[in-house]
Amino acid sequence: MSDGGAARSAGVEPGESHERVGAFVDAVFAIAMTLLAVEIPRPPAELVESDAPRMVLAARLWDFLGGDWSTWMAFVIAFLILWGVWRHHHRTLDLVTRVTRRVMRWHVPLLLVVVLLPYATGLIGETVRNPLAVCLFAGTVAALLLSQAGLLRAIVGDGALRPGANGRAMRVQAGTLAVVGVFWLATAGLTWLMDGVVFLWLLGPVVGGVAARAIGRIVPS
Repeated sequence: MSDGGAARSAGVEPGESHERVGAFVDAVFAIAMTLLAVEIPRPPAELVESDAPRMVLAARLWDFLGGDWSTWMAFVIAFLILWGVWRHHHRTLDLVTRVTRRVMRWHVPLLLVVVLLPYATGLIGETVRNPLAVCLFAGTVAALLLSQAGLLRAIVGDGALRPGANGRAMRVQAGTLAVVGVFWLATAGLTWLMDGVVFLWLLGPVVGGVAARAIGRIVPS
């Protein structure tokens, strides 16, 4: 029997198998997470390569790294967000029987913002006080979370979950991701009004925890 015939006999049409989609998504996330480190600025050669004493060179490099704290903060936040979304996506695909057309369409914005995140991270690392750079970074993260939420809702709505999978839990997860995404959008707007918005991002996990508990009480069983 051909591969297509085997897929149809299992109730999955050609192009709807989740294994190939998962492998492709894994590759995109891996590349994006690697590019985050590539975007970290390197010190100029004259700063670390000269005839100055060794301790002076070390002090110069330390000052460069310490003065570039925003780059490291953006790198860590972006890496953890990509890791969390990838891990969640990995678990989600283990709970589905197929990838419907609507689910496949939601992967377009999801992967688009994944590959854009390293660029947005590099921008905010260059100038954390530039409101446009902060807005672009926060907007990209918000789009990533909202795309993931839309993906989960599409999976539940299209009945693509495996028998016995907890559809209610997935709806709660989708709602939580949407709330956190709106939180990031709000910080994108606030950056035009105030400084220090980047520190609000540290509240993201708290917002997610509160949202999960609240939505868990609302979503019917």
